[in-house]
Amino acid sequence: MRLFEVILIAILLAAAIAQMTKSFPGWSRPLTTLAVLVAFWHVIHEGTHWQMFPVLAGLILLVAWQLIPVSRRTSRYAAMNKPVAVAVAVLSIATFGMLLIVPMFSLPKPTGTYPIGTRIVYLKDSSRTEDKAEKPGTSRELMVQIWYPADPSNNHLAAYERLSETIPATSYRSVLWTNSREDAPVATQGGPFPVLLFNHAWGGRRTQNTFLTEDLASHGYVVASIDHTYNASRVVLPGDRVINDINGGDAIDPNLHSASDITAIWNKELSKWVADEIFVLNTLQSDDLDQKSPWYGRLDTHRAGALGHSFGGAAAVQLCSVDPRIQSALNMDGWTFGDIRQRAASQPAMFLYGITTSTEQQDPNAMGAEAELDTTDRNEVDASLRQFGGYKVSISNTSHMDFTDHPLVSPWRRWTQPGHISPARIETIVRAYVLAFFDQTIRGANPSLLQSGTPSPFQEVQIEYWSSEAKAASIETLKPPLPR
Repeated sequence: MRLFEVILIAILLAAAIAQMTKSFPGWSRPLTTLAVLVAFWHVIHEGTHWQMFPVLAGLILLVAWQLIPVSRRTSRYAAMNKPVAVAVAVLSIATFGMLLIVPMFSLPKPTGTYPIGTRIVYLKDSSRTEDKAEKPGTSRELMVQIWYPADPSNNHLAAYERLSETIPATSYRSVLWTNSREDAPVATQGGPFPVLLFNHAWGGRRTQNTFLTEDLASHGYVVASIDHTYNASRVVLPGDRVINDINGGDAIDPNLHSASDITAIWNKELSKWVADEIFVLNTLQSDDLDQKSPWYGRLDTHRAGALGHSFGGAAAVQLCSVDPRIQSALNMDGWTFGDIRQRAASQPAMFLYGITTSTEQQDPNAMGAEAELDTTDRNEVDASLRQFGGYKVSISNTSHMDFTDHPLVSPWRRWTQPGHISPARIETIVRAYVLAFFDQTIRGANPSLLQSGTPSPFQEVQIEYWSSEAKAASIETLKPPLPR
């Protein structure tokens, strides 16, 4: 909950209680007046949203009641005094409850030194035709959000999502402010900055990992997150054209389809996502050479990396096999398929996995498409790591969506998944390993977190270091020391 939301609820509740009691009736009117002032401040500076509607309705009710002359309230409407106060109190408490269930969550503060800017750009790839568009011959269109190191700016903080990109239930996110400034000037010191391409999950959206993209930008990376149109959950193109996810979860449901059928669907979509990534990187490379572009001379597209969550992680690794500008790729808790073995030894990969408990083991006798996909994925990833090297990082007491902003969205997670590590903890771990990996593979740093022979400082983490066959066929598995 945000500051003025808490203050408004507390003041209005106090005004309602004062209205009901005989000891402090004179306090109700000044408290109501103060609540009105706080409400104006909240609406103008914080931005209101549907969770606040009950308390605002309660404020209107109380103001309307107090505008009735005292003589009439005490004579004709005396019996209404307590019911009005009770209604206002109930509405205030209801708002508090709604904000607990669906809170205005706060993104963690970035850990780097750069202020962060963000801008949303529309791109059209005229060289490709959109096969899912209603109108034949439509070019492939993309919305891309870029987070980047910025110079200090007084530009307005960017919203988590634009109002047009939300549905009624999530509309509050259009006034949920991030740590990034809209269209802030690109940092003039420290560049040119390496570029990272981020891919959302199947049916996800470009903002789903803002906790991570903002942090990478604060450390001097330009992160371009792509809404993969017709797969992303909701894309708003120019002209208020809304494109929803039309693939559907049923298309890849292992209970409805065989492993080979699912893989065929994935590979078809994967080729489209990889083409999206190449197009975005080419566009940024052109912008870096364009003197009229805000990116002129500030981007290093030849020191690029790719990352993603779930299906987006597979797209990131696949990009290595077709674009030599990609120096490394990172997959967060996703199956990996496609040409994973076609990446080069100079393109290391990291695979982050979540496991529900630290002792969880896959059932070797498991049957069905999901088990087949798990086995194939494990074999392919291990073979790729054995050939080219890289890292496999397993984080205990985490699930698939813990690698996104999802744990911040509602505290229900604490009650439905009591054994999971806290959102702040998983964010710290994921941020640390992602940053260390790209610092090492793109910037040539030697972060202690990834030094061979050094156990993880996080007791939830088990890390495997794989040396490529070209260097030495070895695997080193390190567990963190047991806590004392």
